[in-house]
Amino acid sequence: MSFPDLEPVLNVGGNSGQPALTIANDVMNAIFSTEFPWKWAEFQIPQFYTNSYQQDYAIIYPNGSSLTNLAWLERGIVVDINNTAEPKPFRQVETGRQLPQATGSIFNTGTGSPLFLVNFFPNYMLYYGTWGAAQTGNTTFGNNPVAGSVYTNPLGAISMPSNPVTQIEDANGNLLVLTTYGTEGSTAPLAASNATPGTTASGSGATTVWTVVDPVGQGMRILPVPSQTGVVWQFNLVGQQQPPRFTTLNTTLAPLPDYQEPNFRQMFIAQCYRYSPEAKVRAKFKDEWTLAMQALINSRSKEDRELEENVFVPDRGIMSRSRNRWVGPQYPFNYPYQTSF
Repeated sequence: MSFPDLEPVLNVGGNSGQPALTIANDVMNAIFSTEFPWKWAEFQIPQFYTNSYQQDYAIIYPNGSSLTNLAWLERGIVVDINNTAEPKPFRQVETGRQLPQATGSIFNTGTGSPLFLVNFFPNYMLYYGTWGAAQTGNTTFGNNPVAGSVYTNPLGAISMPSNPVTQIEDANGNLLVLTTYGTEGSTAPLAASNATPGTTASGSGATTVWTVVDPVGQGMRILPVPSQTGVVWQFNLVGQQQPPRFTTLNTTLAPLPDYQEPNFRQMFIAQCYRYSPEAKVRAKFKDEWTLAMQALINSRSKEDRELEENVFVPDRGIMSRSRNRWVGPQYPFNYPYQTSF
């Protein structure tokens, strides 16, 4: 489309995607930064399973790639995945910003909700064991793999197997995550220095396989720390993805849905005024951007017609001895009509 005021901005000599790419990234970041989460920006975090005494879990996809596009966690549940009941029992988890590092279970969670607290950290901030250090601790917390250590797949087990920690730092500083269960060999797994995420490694004679994760990818920390054995909990978490990056003018607007393309176009045009070399044209940016943002907020407000399920609920009443006063579809009435979990 031809906009006479904007021709000095977009008609750049030679072969260049600027400033269009910068503007597109600014607009997409503004859309993702609005209050309250967009449903179309949600995605399922790869599932992971509790392991003996392990609090931190670097997340990796089945194809070996690392989780790198998580902006923040929204919600989730844990499922007693090996339970033979149909349907399988589950509990809620509470997602938050930060959790402290811990070494073992220090309190009994019982059967209430939420059962776990969970937050994400960059992979380089998580805990990794040291191969061969056994239970000595030192800079680690113990539970480390050694020669001959057996890793048993937790899926299908009657009780959570007593496995060593499933993520270690190798001698070259790579962060490794166990991706194939089996028996450790006589030497530690070792990848080349600065190995590409997704690279696999195994020790001499080992049947286990370890995969390098991206240090700036994302992983999860849970609390309380699982015990040595017990229930295997499968974490099913939902997060909001980061804004996509425009690297070429052929980049699509995904995951932006088609019905919000007019919002993107209006905001893009407004940003073009900001980059104009003409002062009078540049002065139009403030009003145009305000109108574009108001249109975006109006679009977001359409979703507020739905009943909001995210609420604050008192932990306990003054006269009640029970912590379990959760009110929801299964228990719509508060104490004394509600049956405790």
